Amino acid sequence: MKYTLLEMTQDILSNLSSDEVNSISDTTESMQIATIIKQKYYDIVSRGDLPEHNQVFQLSASLDPTMPTLMTIPDGVGHVEWIKYFNSDVGGVETGPGSQLHDTDTDLGDQSTTSTTAAGYQYVTMLPIRQFLDMIGTFNPNDSTVGQFQFTDLSNTFLQDGPFTFYYRNDRQPRFCCILSNYYVIFDAYDNDDDTTLQTSKTMCYGQVVPTFQMVDSFTPDLDSQQFPLLLNEAKALAFYELKQQPHALAAQEIKRQWSTVQKNKSINNRPTYFNELPNYGRQGGGLIRSGTSYFKARGWDVN
Repeated sequence: MKYTLLEMTQDILSNLSSDEVNSISDTTESMQIATIIKQKYYDIVSRGDLPEHNQVFQLSASLDPTMPTLMTIPDGVGHVEWIKYFNSDVGGVETGPGSQLHDTDTDLGDQSTTSTTAAGYQYVTMLPIRQFLDMIGTFNPNDSTVGQFQFTDLSNTFLQDGPFTFYYRNDRQPRFCCILSNYYVIFDAYDNDDDTTLQTSKTMCYGQVVPTFQMVDSFTPDLDSQQFPLLLNEAKALAFYELKQQPHALAAQEIKRQWSTVQKNKSINNRPTYFNELPNYGRQGGGLIRSGTSYFKARGWDVN
């Protein structure tokens, strides 16, 4: 069962033997409790890494032709799992996990597989920063298909010694990228036959977003019904400690149980059954899978 902010505030006030309220703003104590609920909500969101806060979103384009391969992560995104970019060329080359393609001599290893595909989104592999910089460092700036731009990281207050020079290809779809300061996304290429810069409308990303919390009576936190007891008991325990300077032993006990339930449910969310994770030693039919693993395991779907 889900509860509104007012309902949770009233419940905790009742446990504290405090005055009844009809709104979270009626008393100073009710506002304190509502603030505690907000604090514990964000604690749960941060610690729990809950699947209901994962969704698709788009990157923000620089719209600066002098920095065509630079994009940024929009506010409110806490984690990026994967990035795709739309390839409008029919017969493009499919790239992604397990099917990487590059034309530079790097240490990435040649795992490329070329396939003719229709226009659509294609994976852009996120590389570690060092590996990405080593790769684009092999681009020849004297080549007409190679451009460069000056980059300065302005996301932190730390004084930069830059700008730094980043190279990119201007004749093909992006295949690799890296994320700097959890804000900038720098790609290895863009196709100047299609656009002057990488476009927001052509990106598709998936990751965790940070939900907003509204300090209004009718607000219902973005949690599953099973997680509301955890939020209520977390807030109740902190309210007793801060407002009455005493622990709430029962709430603390329930918190441990609820966290155990949350972690257990999260571990099996969007995953195949344990049976499907077992090796499949039977004969494969139709040639769909030729390895000795199950359908899910062969595609890596059993890995979170």
